Amino acid sequence: MRKTIIAAALSAVIATGFAGTASAHSYGRDNDRYPGGNRAEASYLTPARNAEIRRDIYALDARIQNAQRNRAISPREATGLRRDAQDIKQTYTRYANRGLSVNEYRTLERRVDTINQRLRIEKRDRDGRRG
Repeated sequence: MRKTIIAAALSAVIATGFAGTASAHSYGRDNDRYPGGNRAEASYLTPARNAEIRRDIYALDARIQNAQRNRAISPREATGLRRDAQDIKQTYTRYANRGLSVNEYRTLERRVDTINQRLRIEKRDRDGRRG
């Protein structure tokens, strides 16, 4: 009697262990946490974030053009800022081909912020030179 109880308990533990392993791959429950449906793509951003950084990058051109049109910066300053903005666009295009990772997004965001800061500085200096 004692052997049958132990055997039944052991078989229940073994069956539960196998069922636990099989249930770890539940395809409907965990896939909602990660973009693209798997954990390997979790470090990549959603299309909304991608659109946000793209909007920021392309808004740089408009801000530089407005500043030049309003004579807040010289054409020479505008040319340098446009060249830097073009470099960010090329980097964005290279990164976006395979999807932006969080680190790539942060890098682009930092570079956009740097150019925005330089544009504010160039507007205030009123010397007409790149600095």
